[in-house]
Amino acid sequence: MDSNYSGDLLDHRNHWLAEQIRQMSVDTLSLGTYTCNACGEVSGEYIIDYSGKTFRLSDVETYALLKFILEAEINS
Repeated sequence: MDSNYSGDLLDHRNHWLAEQIRQMSVDTLSLGTYTCNACGEVSGEYIIDYSGKTFRLSDVETYALLKFILEAEINS
């Protein structure tokens, strides 16, 4: 695989993931979940305050936790 192609694909994935996290961060605000998006852009880790607990997670882990929170709300 061309390294230029894989670099472009990774850049697109990272952009998509950051956009998904931003949108889910907004969606979970009404559920009392707060996500520091600036932290993700600066340090590569996001800080999430959920149910009185604070988590410091990678972008992929942040996506998974926010998705879980939203799915749990939909199914409750």
